[in-house]
Amino acid sequence: MKIQTLCAGLALALAACQSADGDADADALKATLSGEACPDIGDRAYFFWMQPRSAEPGDKVALFPYWTDMPGAYNDLPPGCLDELSVYPEGAATFSREEDGLAIATISEDVEAGTRVRLDGTYRGHGLSGQVEVFRAADNPLVGTWRQDGENCPANSAIQELVFTGGGDFSVTWTPFEVYKDYWGTYTYDAETGAIHLDVESGNQIPEDIVPDGTVVLSDDALSFETLSFGTPGQAEGVCTGSFPK
Repeated sequence: MKIQTLCAGLALALAACQSADGDADADALKATLSGEACPDIGDRAYFFWMQPRSAEPGDKVALFPYWTDMPGAYNDLPPGCLDELSVYPEGAATFSREEDGLAIATISEDVEAGTRVRLDGTYRGHGLSGQVEVFRAADNPLVGTWRQDGENCPANSAIQELVFTGGGDFSVTWTPFEVYKDYWGTYTYDAETGAIHLDVESGNQIPEDIVPDGTVVLSDDALSFETLSFGTPGQAEGVCTGSFPK
């Protein structure tokens, strides 16, 4: 009898814990602020971010809501007003809330590299979303934003933003300003051989001396390229061959 009573007590406790966890997960999907705390911006474009972000399984992504009515303008909104959170594919992320109401999406550990995850929510009934491209750094250590060491390079020739995404896109920018980029496209990278190829698709400034094929050289403290050249920008007298320190 005592054993049966103990087991029943454990079962009830487990059920209570599971119910509490479910309630916590459900609460994370709901806004923590309402009314005057959530200004009515009207019919605008709402978003988390414009371009897809890159993240690994297990990474936490903060969901800051923004609105805009012109290119390049990011106007922030109270994060606690973010409501009706969801993810596609289903189960690709879980949600939690910080004390100030900021929503956090945690990319699930079992999401495969190459998956594009869409995070959705609403602000006063207006939908907003942001896409995440899942990758694994062990397979593609290029992903991220790099800045070139221009110490021994011609003036104004060092790249200030070289971006590789987990979805296979890249961009090159010598003088960053808001969302401006000099040129962009897609890339392929072989982690075993280090071979890389750039396929330039478009841009505002595309140098004529780009060499799109080469080899990536990775060390503990820098990224560099053999043969490949990102070209000479119009404001410089020569190409910069400096590495990209971490």
